[in-house]
Amino acid sequence: MLTRVIAQLSVSTLLSLAALSGANAQDNPNVRVTAGASGNLSIPRGAFAETTERGWGISGNVLISLDPNAIFNARADLAFQSYGRVRQRVPLSSTTGNLIRVDLNTTNNIVTFVTGPQLLGPTGLFTPYASALGGFSAFWTTSAVEGTNNTEPFASTTNSSDFAWAYGGAAGAYIRVHNGARPIRLDLGMRYLRHDDVTYLTADEVRAAVQQRRDPQPIRSRVDFSTYYIGVQAVVF
Repeated sequence: MLTRVIAQLSVSTLLSLAALSGANAQDNPNVRVTAGASGNLSIPRGAFAETTERGWGISGNVLISLDPNAIFNARADLAFQSYGRVRQRVPLSSTTGNLIRVDLNTTNNIVTFVTGPQLLGPTGLFTPYASALGGFSAFWTTSAVEGTNNTEPFASTTNSSDFAWAYGGAAGAYIRVHNGARPIRLDLGMRYLRHDDVTYLTADEVRAAVQQRRDPQPIRSRVDFSTYYIGVQAVVF
């Protein structure tokens, strides 16, 4: 429930920011609003790398210029990633033995919302940028059961969930691929985020819990990861 509220709050904040900035852009021609989306590859760092695997996900962002040359900007990112997915064939219950087996799918997920200032380098075909970011992340693990021929799970549960403040930064470059009143750019970059004292589950612990028929035991540590992304940015206003 907490993770769902956090995700909904993050989406609402991002959409509200875009709508508000769009209204300001119409009143002030010096304000430019850019929106983008990307695919992500996340690499765990430090203690997090000792217990987890790389993750995959998607993200969206809004960039608002704060000066006529769009050198100083405000940025907001909303990202989702999944890591350590576990798929196992298990008996439906002890009473059916191995006669009826189902697919037990467990996913470890992270939703992050961060915002902060972004500085653009010289504009042109290739425009580098750097930003400082701060916000929060929600961590949760969900298990769901489905039959071999089912398209939807018929039972699911949240095994673990936690919330943590996030801080870090991003660096990358925009590559212009289309000119005009609303230019389109490729967005290539890396975002690094740090979280202190997070409770989470790992793929190895999930497998061990199923094999030993016990509850999974979450671990608690600092969570750092780098996210490499490639996406598209377009001027909206």
